[in-house]
Parts: sequence; structure tokens; C-alpha cells
Amino acid sequence: MASAEILRIIDVGSDVQGAPAPAPVASAAAPARRSIRETAKLTLWPSPPGVETGAIVTHGEPVPLIDVERVAAPKVLDPRMVLLGDPSSERARSYRLLRHRLFGMGDPRTIAVTSARSGEGKTTCAVNLALALSEDMMAQVLFLEANLRHPVAGRLFGFEPYESLLGIVARTGDASPPYPIAAIDGTRLHVAALASQPVPHARLDRTLFAAVLSDLRDVYDYIVIDAGSVLESGDADIAGESATGVIVTARAGKSRRRDLRHTIDQLRPTPVFGTVLFES
Repeated sequence: MASAEILRIIDVGSDVQGAPAPAPVASAAAPARRSIRETAKLTLWPSPPGVETGAIVTHGEPVPLIDVERVAAPKVLDPRMVLLGDPSSERARSYRLLRHRLFGMGDPRTIAVTSARSGEGKTTCAVNLALALSEDMMAQVLFLEANLRHPVAGRLFGFEPYESLLGIVARTGDASPPYPIAAIDGTRLHVAALASQPVPHARLDRTLFAAVLSDLRDVYDYIVIDAGSVLESGDADIAGESATGVIVTARAGKSRRRDLRHTIDQLRPTPVFGTVLFES
């Protein structure tokens, strides 16, 4: 098996306690983003009068693509949500640096975040990257949970979704809009969380997942996918195939180099932007 180069994008420190991060570096200029007011696909944000509050619809479509539920921000923040709990910290600046480095890699719009095995920081990276992207006032960002075996997004944001987008797809095989989405108060982030109870024996369907993402790309500027672990679930491969590229996270003192190389080999030919290393 050919060896895979492991590229470190950035060190982001511990999940719980802050750690010094590298100083920001200049990156290539990002391509100009499309303006909501210039695109023919979307109505203005938020929706204009006559459209159900929170719904975003495509012109000429009789059915909204998404059905938005307003959700109160959690009173007690999970310590992993650095961009909300400690936005001026070195760790928060590290995620913003990660955002800028991705801009310099062609400004990918659909990014899957995974790891070799569970407990290696992928959800922490995914949610903070999504929050960092959503700080841009013109960017509409979706955090899409696609780890069917170990859903955690509802607990992170302190709510139980009334409907689960990928849960519905897994149970029924139906990928039709409108898709249930939660808008988190106090942020510009939208979240598609799974129900806290996993769907038994559920798996991502490659065709249906690609169809859902195709629809969601008409609504959101960026989609960050929290995928399963590559060496523990085939779902991560499907999430990666449907994304522009993948970030792989690793944890110092826990992740094994052999696992990382197997992970990157397994993800091919999906582009791997690099790895994000967490301290133990």
C-alpha cells in the first residue's frame, strides 16, 4: 500500500483547556463569494413577508427546501464549543486560522470532518469550524451531523430535534424536502442534528445522501459535515465522497500514525485537505 503524506493544517490545543496556537499566517486571497442578493436561487435572509418564518425557498419551487425550527442557545455551554464560550481565546483564533487556510485551498464549500477512530476531536473541530465560517455576515452555514452511530450534536446545542434530517432518510429512504433544520439563537449557524437515540443498524445511503447535499447546497454557502470515524464506519467514506474534501483530526498521545495512513488511504480519491492535531 502506498504511503500517504500527512499534512498538519494547524494545532488547535486541548478540547477542554486552552493551549497556545500558532500565530496567524497570511493566506491566498479567497475567491469572491456569491451574494445572496445576486443569486437567483435564494430569497433574502431572513425570509420576506408571505413566507413562513425561517423558511428559505428556491424561486419557482412550490415546496421550501428547509423547515427551520428556532432553538434557544444552551444555558450552559459545552466546553468543546470554543467559538461560543471563549471567542477571544487562542484556541478560537486557531479555528479562524483554519478557516483562512481553507480559503487559501480554493475556499471549499462542503467540508467533511472525520478521524481514524472515535475520541480524536472530529466533532470539536467540525462544530468550531462551522461557527468560525458563520461569523461572516454574508455566509449561510449548516452543521450537518452524519455520525449515525454516535450522535452528539443535540447534546452539544442543548436540544432534541423534533425531526432528524438524516434519521428520516435512514429510516424511510425518503430524501424529499422540506428538510428539518434548527437555527440556534444567538448565532448565525443552522444545525441538522440527529436524534439522541441512534437508528438501529442505520447506514448512509450514497445516492440519497448525495441528493440531500445537492439540495442543501442551493441554500447554504458552506456545509460542514460531522462524519463518523473512518476505521469504525463506512459512512465516513460516503460523507467524504459527497464533500469537496475532508479534514482528518488526530489526538496527540492517542492517535496512531498507522491508523492515520490507513484512514487517508481509505478516503482516496477524495481530497484530504490535511490533519488537525489536538493535544492530549
